Amino acid sequence: MNNQIQPFEFEGNKVRVFAALAAALKPMNTTKDIADNCGIKEGTLAYWRSAGIGPKFVKVGRIVMYPKEQMIAYFKEHLYQSTCEYEGKESA
Repeated sequence: MNNQIQPFEFEGNKVRVFAALAAALKPMNTTKDIADNCGIKEGTLAYWRSAGIGPKFVKVGRIVMYPKEQMIAYFKEHLYQSTCEYEGKESA
């Protein structure tokens, strides 16, 4: 039996596109967790935080955490069919 998480899971008639990401992330994730599971470098996350872009995060003292729901929402907001959609969103 294959225990690997598939990128798509079916729930009735609906497909969960980000099932693998949801399964890999903890409820609260460090920048290292995000880098390891999502492929976004910790430096990129730091830049995004300072620029006010990227996924929402929680900061308590010096600790930065990313809620699982915010990461999944961020990826869903940045899901495109073509580069035209992305370019149109950036210029709007």
